[in-house]
Amino acid sequence: MELEPDQADLPVETPRQLVGRSSLRRVHVIIGGVLLLAALATGYALNQWRVSTGHDRFEKACLQARREGDWDYMRQTAEEWLRWSPGRAQAMWFAAESAQQQDRHDDLIEILDGIPRTDPNIAFGLAEKAGLQWSELNKPLQALQTSLEVLAIEPRHVDSHSRVISFYAMTLQRVRMLEAIRAAIRAGAEPREAYCYLIMSDALSFTNGAELNQRWLRGAPDDDRFKIALAVTTAMDLAASRESSPTEEVLELNREANLQLEGFLETWPGDPILLTFLMHQAYRNEQVQKMEKLLGQVTETLAQDHMVWVYKAWYHTMVDELEEAEEAIIRAIRIHPLSQLAHQEYAKILRAMQRPEVEREQQIAAYGRELRSEIMRQPSAADLSLPLLVKIMSYADSCGDTEVAAALAARL
Repeated sequence: MELEPDQADLPVETPRQLVGRSSLRRVHVIIGGVLLLAALATGYALNQWRVSTGHDRFEKACLQARREGDWDYMRQTAEEWLRWSPGRAQAMWFAAESAQQQDRHDDLIEILDGIPRTDPNIAFGLAEKAGLQWSELNKPLQALQTSLEVLAIEPRHVDSHSRVISFYAMTLQRVRMLEAIRAAIRAGAEPREAYCYLIMSDALSFTNGAELNQRWLRGAPDDDRFKIALAVTTAMDLAASRESSPTEEVLELNREANLQLEGFLETWPGDPILLTFLMHQAYRNEQVQKMEKLLGQVTETLAQDHMVWVYKAWYHTMVDELEEAEEAIIRAIRIHPLSQLAHQEYAKILRAMQRPEVEREQQIAAYGRELRSEIMRQPSAADLSLPLLVKIMSYADSCGDTEVAAALAARL
């Protein structure tokens, strides 16, 4: 068979030649690929250099603005940086610093809210945000949530623990306050005033309590906790005035305050702050029937408050139900071993039962009273001296509160 002219000119290739030519093609492809990758890598490296140079340029401009105190230029540069590289945390921090330096509080909070929560400095930024909400902006509920968010990220942030504990103390939320103190102790970040609140928790009372709750109420006018705390702290102040200066006017103001609290209890039945304050009054005035009525309103939530069990123990003691009284007081001490009033009531119960443990409980109660008196003489809750902290450690050890005793031993 004749071959076509164009076909005849094609050489016949052996299998070895076919393999050789295929290998040559692969070499060409590989070399081409390497060259392409090299070109891409060069382009990528060039782009990375440009990006790096761009970030350096913006950072240097912001740092120069900081040195010169030109906060407007810093903000302008940071915003330009963010347009060039959206989401750049470093640029956000410069923008935040500019807003902070110019007291643009709402602007600062908006910037801080945009910074990713994975940023290593976010706890610092949120603490700054909380500080503004607690102070200048007077947004106590948002401030509390921000401080709690800080602690979720950084459990050892002492200032946030201090703010949370003080808020619960000033609003008379005893159970939450004690929980917050224990959380701070376990994190090894308890503020010094926490030990003051631990000892004083049976009857929380502060000279600036009414003032703070009034301020917070202005910041959150619809929040019931501030209305109730303000009413109770005002009643406490009037009760103190009655004892120091029992004039007819003061006595009348006391009567009005108590009537107001009774009315509040109808509006907010079972409220723990109202109930425990009215129980405290019944306890001090030895109003057994009133205590019985108030104890009938105790809810499961309120049963977490050790003072409810102290008052319950007192009531059972007054009606000569000593076994029930002992059960109640043991539960109170189990909830809060440092309760001076709990140990005082336990001593009374043991004396009535003619039990030998009475002497030990009397000693603990007396030690607790002495501590309370000494703390009351301090200028503020944060001014606990070293010798006083040593006494609190010794008291905690006597009460069997190993957590508090160990924390103070580590601190001291």
